[in-house]
Amino acid sequence: MKKTMQLVGLVFALAILNSCYRSPDLSQLSYDFVVATDVDLEADFTDYDKYYLSDTIFLFSNTIKDDSIIVPPASDPIINEIVANMNNRGYTRTVDPTLSDADIAIATTIIKAKNTGTNCWGWWGGYPGYYPPWGWYPGGGYYYPYCSTYNYNTGDLLIEFGDFKNSAPGMRINTIWNAVSFGVLSTYETTNINRAVDAIEQAFIQSPYIQK
Repeated sequence: MKKTMQLVGLVFALAILNSCYRSPDLSQLSYDFVVATDVDLEADFTDYDKYYLSDTIFLFSNTIKDDSIIVPPASDPIINEIVANMNNRGYTRTVDPTLSDADIAIATTIIKAKNTGTNCWGWWGGYPGYYPPWGWYPGGGYYYPYCSTYNYNTGDLLIEFGDFKNSAPGMRINTIWNAVSFGVLSTYETTNINRAVDAIEQAFIQSPYIQK
């Protein structure tokens, strides 16, 4: 029976990550993505041999009608980086889409979110809910607050390992490892790709237990 892989808690986990973004201090934004990894402590990675990884990447966005699938050659840098790390750790890639001979199935997803907002400064320091929304001159009279708007995109790259070796037909596939890389996106796509590739490398560095 053909097995299918379920992404456990994907939308919930990434919604939490994106909700952490607030009005940014533009002078302090990181040039690298933040990388977080999690592992099933009961998983023995020496017990796995073959892995399946599609050459396509799912893209989800909070912008209407912006969801899509990234296909080669656009997906190549990210997919090739994962393949290189897995092969260097002693695993063999299988291209059989039925997953009949895969011990691990790797799912790759990108979440893109557009963030906009306004910051205002005045007598109340920009906090909402106060009235009147202006300050007072020391000598009398009042002034309106001054405001600025911000608009920036954030991105999340999720890599998830599904345990097909120890799964039963028709049962949910357990996730044995996942990595989430996130940060503020550049306006240059090449820069974002390079950051994603560096983040994948960092995720594997953080996970020395992934070894045949």
